[in-house]
Amino acid sequence: MTTFKAHALPKALGHHRCGVTGSGGDFDLHAVIQNSNIDPTTPMGSVLTTIEMEGGAWNFRCTVSGSPNDILFLGPHAEGGWSTAPSPNNDNTVCRIPGIQGIGIRFYRKDGQAKKCYTTIFEPNNIIRIQWWDGNETASYSPLAELVRIGDIAGGAQTLPNMPITSMITNKSLRHDLFRLVFTNPTLDAPSCTMAQFNQTIDFGSGIARGDEVISKPFDVWLTDCSGDTLTEFKNSAELSFTSSLGRISLNGTRLYNCDDDDCANGAYITFTDIEGDDVNLKDGYRLNAQTTDDDYKLSFSSNLHTENTTGGKIDTSLTLVISYL
Repeated sequence: MTTFKAHALPKALGHHRCGVTGSGGDFDLHAVIQNSNIDPTTPMGSVLTTIEMEGGAWNFRCTVSGSPNDILFLGPHAEGGWSTAPSPNNDNTVCRIPGIQGIGIRFYRKDGQAKKCYTTIFEPNNIIRIQWWDGNETASYSPLAELVRIGDIAGGAQTLPNMPITSMITNKSLRHDLFRLVFTNPTLDAPSCTMAQFNQTIDFGSGIARGDEVISKPFDVWLTDCSGDTLTEFKNSAELSFTSSLGRISLNGTRLYNCDDDDCANGAYITFTDIEGDDVNLKDGYRLNAQTTDDDYKLSFSSNLHTENTTGGKIDTSLTLVISYL
């Protein structure tokens, strides 16, 4: 049964038709992601980055066969477990990547057309074709594939798994086997804007006299781990929300009350204003895009201690700032 040689992976009988020359083994096809820093705010259905053959080409060494049934068709075929990924455009060229959230993959054929990921058709929907008479074959075209946004992308690092590239043969009654698509640089980094962690103590000083004077102290909130359009999108879609101990924030959100232990300054409270001098309501939340300054990463505020109706004692209260998405 000479057509048995058409299989890519050697089985127990040891027969195979083609393997890959070069580093990585006979059945590892190495690919390189062109930009590992992807933007999670890329429009849905758009390309995040492209993928190329490592070194610009894949070189195969093959056993020459006398049977036309030994033609190999390599691609993400349905027999290899490939399925269409969820897509806003019902795009059947974007395939699901196991274990990866929000990212699909689209393969291209040598003629520049996108490969349908679920098809069982050999031709022309393969990405690489190796004829039965080929002793050596080279595949070299660009791009090999694209990563496409298909949903919400989790921030931080994600690692692409090795993926099966099915080798099919002309006679569908014969079995197929797999090459492995191996990513040389498999880790993607999706910037995730966050608020820089801080535990800031504001010291209003000692010997504070009761009176009408308001004591103001500045503090800043810093955003980190993103830049450019990602930072802009983050600021447009999030706000600061505020929490404290039960009863510390006034019902109308305008005041943060002092502690109520026996040694606390009774009647003291704190208000907050932003860099524009506008009042911050602790119940309404504060939009991250409310401030326009020279430093896109910094939000500036003032904490204002009021003592006009207070008794003597310590000032000890706290406020927790949390990023909330709209």
